[in-house]
Amino acid sequence: MKNTLLTLILMSLTAAVQAGNRPTTPADLDSIEQLQRQVQKREFARHGNAYSLAKARAWLEFALDEYHDKDRTGIVQDARDEAAAILRQLDLASGYEASATPHPYASERVRDDLWSQLAALKQHPQFSCAQQKTAELEVQLVWTGHEKWESGWHHAEPYARIAENLLAEATLAADACLPKPAATTGVTPALPERIVIEKRTLATDALFAFNRHGVEYLVWGGKKKLNALAAELKTWQALERIQLSGHTDRLGADRYNQTLSQRRADAIKRYLVKQGIAADRIITRGKGETQPIVQCRAQRGAQALIECLQPNRRVELLIEGVRK
Repeated sequence: MKNTLLTLILMSLTAAVQAGNRPTTPADLDSIEQLQRQVQKREFARHGNAYSLAKARAWLEFALDEYHDKDRTGIVQDARDEAAAILRQLDLASGYEASATPHPYASERVRDDLWSQLAALKQHPQFSCAQQKTAELEVQLVWTGHEKWESGWHHAEPYARIAENLLAEATLAADACLPKPAATTGVTPALPERIVIEKRTLATDALFAFNRHGVEYLVWGGKKKLNALAAELKTWQALERIQLSGHTDRLGADRYNQTLSQRRADAIKRYLVKQGIAADRIITRGKGETQPIVQCRAQRGAQALIECLQPNRRVELLIEGVRK
């Protein structure tokens, strides 16, 4: 009995040491990016269960963000391996559903209330419309648990706000698929006079590295612009809603542009939340290439066309609230 107990203690201590001393290497980054390309290829070809692909993508975004934060707990490798396992299962059966959400060593279960609401959402009659957001939510809760495990609840709280917002978005997505009630006529009440709506436009070329969308690929000038925006938003007396709409130019496939625009809007949201803006006030939309500002039909030469189309590569913000 004593030997068994001693063995368990030694195993626990060994795991703790390993979890706190698993530095990442360039090979880890290479493997994450290779897996991301696999996910992206499957998404564009619509080969694989959308829920499973969304979960694999979320695990990889988790791994990539922590890689750039130089995490040494092993969470980078564990999150990457979860994504790899999902892709292996999809190779065996494209309809595979990655319903399990394991907690790696360097994460603890947090926010049981959100897990309970998530379980209830899965019983929604139109849950199929919310599967992708739900997959992202499950991984986000694991990510929140990692931040709590590593640095305490104060550090994890912004990550929990993102989870709360994902739950709200998933619920809205499911409700939106319910049969619509008969239309009624009526006059929409006007907004109170003190509430204003302001529009801002951010050029994505000035925010992200070429063909990238993650927070870790924000260029220095992009971070400076978003820091200034967050600081300015904090001066508002009240923020009712911020709508982030991502847009691309027409170069590339429609589906790719739609995905890129959504992910860039989501990345800006994550950055603003980390700067202290409430996640439940921010809504993201990917518009792809559907709302161009310029057409540039007379442009000749690839570089000239890219430069002419620059105004179309943007993120627009509609800010609704009360200024001081």
